[in-house]
Amino acid sequence: MEHKEALLESLAELRTAHDKASRAMAEITATGARALKGSDSLPSLHQLRSYAQALAQAQRHLIHCQELLQGGPPVGAGAEPATGRSYVH
Repeated sequence: MEHKEALLESLAELRTAHDKASRAMAEITATGARALKGSDSLPSLHQLRSYAQALAQAQRHLIHCQELLQGGPPVGAGAEPATGRSYVH
């Protein structure tokens, strides 16, 4: 039962991280849309970095969920990709 609870908790964390990334992207695209309509402001480097960080966090949670589903390392043992690279799409 502990494994199932860990997976459900990890899925909830994944959802939270995904939502954070989605909100950041919505802000970036809204700023871009306003720029297309004549606003002088463009998405900032800070906005893009925040989005990248949120995506990276979601990726870590995703990998952790996958490991739990595959019977991988115990909770808290780190969830870095096997290649050592983080993937951003």
